[in-house]
Amino acid sequence: MPVTTSIGRKSQYIDCRAEIGVGVSAGIAQRGTIGLALKYDVLVLGMSGTRRHVFKPVCEISMGLRERGIELSVMILSTGEGVPEDFPGTFAVKDTFMHLTPKELEQMKPAKVLIAHFGNVKRHVLYKARMLLRNIDKPCIIVCQTPIDFEDFAELGVRTLYVRPIEENVGTKGYVSGIITDVARGVTCPKSKVDETAREVWISMPPQHLEPSLPLEAGRTARYVPTGTKGVIKDIQDDEQGRWAKLEGTDMWYHTSKLEYV
Repeated sequence: MPVTTSIGRKSQYIDCRAEIGVGVSAGIAQRGTIGLALKYDVLVLGMSGTRRHVFKPVCEISMGLRERGIELSVMILSTGEGVPEDFPGTFAVKDTFMHLTPKELEQMKPAKVLIAHFGNVKRHVLYKARMLLRNIDKPCIIVCQTPIDFEDFAELGVRTLYVRPIEENVGTKGYVSGIITDVARGVTCPKSKVDETAREVWISMPPQHLEPSLPLEAGRTARYVPTGTKGVIKDIQDDEQGRWAKLEGTDMWYHTSKLEYV
């Protein structure tokens, strides 16, 4: 059926899910389903539908981004509520671990940017993001409730836009391109967080344009501004993303736009 554009808005075609939901927590967003747009550059990932993993932030962020002209699809993972098999101290039936199905991996391929909504347990967010980015070579924006930084991901071997592990410690294909915190499950998502997410989408969309690199020099003491980590600059490296500095006492490279001299 033809859809017309009216009152200045751009129409978007979305092939909605064919399955009903799983009760109060999920509405029509059943686990293992996808709300598929006719064309999409962004794919929003929600965890599986349980009472703990409420999709309200996912739905509100998705609608907010569509209102801003960003075409996207929304996928609810089949087994997103657990932790990955390599999470320390975990003993569970294999099928309950968080993992991605071949179908889900195939559906992720057309997207240029992923947005993954996690929760309020910092270690869960880190390990689940690492599992996701081990399997897909895409920039990923992390949306969660817990305070977290690019440095936390890099310490676990996850590449990020502003901090990255040394080459031998890299454990992912994709990378974290943005972080949105203070987004709680089951609570109305503030408009400011939708705006922040939209900004991160445009930053993450290829080709990326990072903040200007600072002309820092080896031998000087510098501080990573977001967390306060500081050390003597042991090495400098330049690539297409700008200038990177390796700080003494760490196994990580820091984009110099996030550093300052002490």
